[in-house]
Formats: sequence, C-alpha cells, structure tokens
Amino acid sequence: MLLGWRVRCSLLALTAVLGMMASSTALASVNLPLHHWAYEAIERLVALGVIDRAMIIPKPYSRKQAAIYVARAIERIRTDEAPAEGQQAIAEPLLERLLQFLQPELGEQLGVTSNEQRDRMRGAVRSEAGEAIRFGGRLQVEGDAFSVGHGTVRLRENDMGRYYANGEQVRTDFRGWIELTDALALSIDPQYISNAHALGIGATENNHNAYLQEFNAKLTLFNIALQVGRSSLWWGPGYNGTLLMSDHHFPLDMLQLGSEEPFRLPWVFRPLGEWKIQSFLTKLERDRDFPRAQVFGLRISYLPVDWIEIGLTRLTQFDGRGHDGKDQYFPAILVNSYLNNTNKGGPFETNEQAMADFRVRVPSIPYLVPFPAGMQVYGEYGLEDPPVGIGIVFGVYIPQVLKSSTTDFRIEYADTDIRRRFQGNSAQWYNNGVRTSGMRYRGFPLGHWMGTDAIDLFTRTTSFLTDDIQLGANVDFYERDRGKPVHEKGHEAGLDLTWWLSNQIQITAGYTFQRIHNPGQITSMTPFIETFAGGVTSNNHFLWTNLTVEF
Repeated sequence: MLLGWRVRCSLLALTAVLGMMASSTALASVNLPLHHWAYEAIERLVALGVIDRAMIIPKPYSRKQAAIYVARAIERIRTDEAPAEGQQAIAEPLLERLLQFLQPELGEQLGVTSNEQRDRMRGAVRSEAGEAIRFGGRLQVEGDAFSVGHGTVRLRENDMGRYYANGEQVRTDFRGWIELTDALALSIDPQYISNAHALGIGATENNHNAYLQEFNAKLTLFNIALQVGRSSLWWGPGYNGTLLMSDHHFPLDMLQLGSEEPFRLPWVFRPLGEWKIQSFLTKLERDRDFPRAQVFGLRISYLPVDWIEIGLTRLTQFDGRGHDGKDQYFPAILVNSYLNNTNKGGPFETNEQAMADFRVRVPSIPYLVPFPAGMQVYGEYGLEDPPVGIGIVFGVYIPQVLKSSTTDFRIEYADTDIRRRFQGNSAQWYNNGVRTSGMRYRGFPLGHWMGTDAIDLFTRTTSFLTDDIQLGANVDFYERDRGKPVHEKGHEAGLDLTWWLSNQIQITAGYTFQRIHNPGQITSMTPFIETFAGGVTSNNHFLWTNLTVEF
C-alpha cells in the first residue's frame, strides 16, 4: 500500500507540472507572514460559506492569492450567491478590513487594468525602464513582561524558536517587501530583542540581540514559483500545531519550488478540481548527529469541490557529514526513498514522515449541527518512519455560534502517543534510531510543539465587541513525553484584546497563565534528550502588548 502511494504521488507530481505550466500565468506576489490576522479572517469567511472555493490549509500564501479569495466573496455577494442567514454581522466587517488591507491587489482582481490606475491604487512608482515597482512594510513593536516560576526560560509555542524569559523585554521587527515587475518579489524581516536570552538556540542560549528572522526572494514564471531564503511553513489544518511543518522552530534556510496559485489539470482532467504542489529542500544545523543533514518536503493539495480540501505531505531527512551512505545525494536519494523502503537501517537509512490531512465544511442541519453557518471539521493523520509511529490532529471550528453573533469557537485535539498506549512503542514521533537528533531543528520539532508521546487539548473563542475590537480567550491542557515515568503536564489559560485603530494600525494586549508540573528542559542534542524536574510545579505569568503598523 505504501509503495503504491509513493508511485501514485510521483506520477501525479510529474503530471501536475504540465498543469501548472498550462494554467494562466501567475504574477509574483509577496507572501503573507504566518499568523497574520488575514489568514484567520479568510478562514472564517470560508467556514461561513461567503468564500466558496479556497485552498487555505498550506501556508503561507501570497497577498495576491488572498485578494483572489476576497474578490470572489465580493462577486458572490453582488450576485446574491453568498448565504445571508445572519452571517453579515461578522462577514461585513471582516470583508471591509480585508478590502482596505488588500486594496492594491484587489484593484487588479476587480477590473482595474490600466497601469496608471493600478499604480495609484498600489502606491507604486515606476522605474526609468517603465517597470512597476510595488512595495510595502509592517512594523511591529512588542513589550513583554514574564514571571517564570522555576528555571530561567519557558517554551513559546509556534513562535519561531523563542523562549519566555524572566523579566521584561522589547521585541521590534520591520518586515519590508518589494515586488519588481510581475516576476520577482522580495521580503526581509530583521529583528531586535532587548533580552538576547529570549531567543533560544537549542540547548544553549542566544548571544545576539539583532538577527535576521526571515528573508525571501521569489521568482514566478508560468505559475511556477522558485523561492530562495529563510522562511517558515505551516503545512496542515491544525490551529495550535501541525504534525509535520510549523513555525515552532527557528525559520529554515530553504530552496522552495512549487505552484504559485492553485491550478487545474489540462484536457479531460480539468473538471476534477484544483491542485497545488509545493516542495522544499533545506540543510539543518551543524550541532547534531549528522551535521548539516538535509530535509526534503513535498506537499500535494487538492480541492475537488468547494466544501472539502485534502492534502498529502512527506518529509525525508537524509545525508549529513559522517553518514556512510555514499549515494545519499539529492535527488537520487529521493527516487530510492520514494520507490523503496529506506528507513529500516543500512547505508541508505533515511528518516521519514508522512501525513494525510483534510478540511470539510459541514452545513447547518437542524438538531445535528445547530449553528447558523454550520461548522468546519479538520484533521491530520501522520506516520513517523512509516508505519511505526502514529500521530493525529482533529478539530472542529464553529465560525458563528449564534445567528447574527460575532462569536466563534474552536476545539482541537492532538496526539502523538497512540502507538505507545496501544503497542508499548515509546518515543516514536520526531525521533529516529539512527538519526538520533531526530526530525528537529536546533532542538525544536519541525512539526507540533508538544513533541513525542504527547497529547494536547486546545480550545479558543473570539468575539467582536465592536467592528474594531476583538476579544479572544483560550484554554490548553497538555502532557508531554508520557512514555517517561516523570513527564511534563501543563494547564494554560489566556486572554487577548485587539483594537484596530485604523486600517493600518492595531494594538493587541494579552495575558497568559501557565501551571506546569515536572517542567522539562533540553539537556542533549546528540542524541536528543529532554529531562523533567520531578515534583516541581512552575506557575508562570506572561503579560504582553503589541503595536503593529502596516503600510
């Protein structure tokens, strides 16, 4: 079965290249940063049924792609195709905010075609050669105050490898971007942290206050995008974590190749729906069992109809200094790995992960799904060193709890402890018997922050007090490394308030309380080892504020 899946995926990938090239030409557009508010707004509009066709699981996607989704929503509203069962209470302010944020790109999507009109909307300038140069930026200033009960630092989930540290700190970053003609998009995000120890580097601490968090160059031609630089990926529908690729770890220096926009296969396959292919190649850090080991990732996303989205993802870790496999070179190792089982020892030993995921929009059904806009069900099923370890993420998202309300609700469960509970096999996820540093970067899992043999139950709700003020609350219960006699158990609750002062300026303030029993600490990278302080309870308080200015 697994061999057949490998062959089918390889053939599909080759066939899809023709589809990408045969599709309409996509224009270069800078990616939206992960966790930008626009992602949640678009997901909510999709769950409400206001946007009918959108591929939103793999992130990041571009500003232009976001504008395509918003333009589609506006067109459906104009033609009375969008549902109107009380969804306006939340859909209208969300669309208005997206319209203002994506105004340059929407000018193109909604029919502004002349260069003069387009440039006025984009705030663009023209070079001497007459080519359009479009640019923008985002300035963020965050002030944090932390009280960590035991130890000097605590983990920050999905925050690019950062820690909480005792005391106060200021974090500032300026993300600038520029689009040169319709083929090249560049972005850069330098960052400054007043407390250098707040950026952890594996089992050690950072010594630099200023560093380059992300930089990316994207070249787009015939809907094929080639990206080079440092960036983060989120490949999965999970909100609080995803099994294979997240931004929990420090951003990776990657070479990426894939489709810029969803596309349809040519000829008789066109009615089958929309596809998207993404891949990356990266080298990991030096401080590990096989220094500078490489990871290749491939994701195929499929949107057969507007209410379901499906994805297949695979990661392959190979090579590295000191490895005795003479033929572990890209791309030959991938052909061998995809067609043969190479994660069972020997000179071709690789570390593999695979995942299938889905997102389904379920309509409102009296007495069964009693929510005005229905709900969204999503999940991930993953294998570590297939078919050894099993991991799952399952969630339900209700975009509107009551008719004409602005309150949503999400519950999500994640589990990498299934194989241990049922078969006694411990420490499978993100670990490997030969590659003992595991599927990690600087000690952080490439996927879900909770790590191996862990469970996590997360809930979150948000509500708009006014069109410009949003209140959010979340509760999280988790256990990490349950295969050990002493392991970490955590309870967390938080509140956050976001106020959009204008279309370009927003202020967020939040408070989080953590109670952690037997807190863990990374004590070795080669092999990876985390130890837990038995009998210790840490009560942690985090207070943070954030000012964001976009232009």
